[in-house]
Amino acid sequence: MNLDDQLSAFLGETPKQSRADIFTTEVIKRVEQQAFLDQLKGLVVGAGAIALVLWACAPALNAVVSAIAPSLAPTAAMLAFVAAVVMAGGPGVWRRLGLSVG
Repeated sequence: MNLDDQLSAFLGETPKQSRADIFTTEVIKRVEQQAFLDQLKGLVVGAGAIALVLWACAPALNAVVSAIAPSLAPTAAMLAFVAAVVMAGGPGVWRRLGLSVG
């Protein structure tokens, strides 16, 4: 905090922003927006490519899942039960299992 800021705080005034600071802030904001949009475009293209590959492989994946699903049903049911118990138990259970966050 420089002397002008201290004096403004003491007098109850808000310090005035210079035009250069406002211009710099706007330029940085626009650059960040453009970088975000570029990253978003890349992610959309990647998601589209993955969707296209999965769509092309759907018949083979459907056959594999149909063959494996009956043997995995009991395991999936047990995992769902364990997840429900852990979620219902709350933080006390999470700490005892070593899953505490924070």
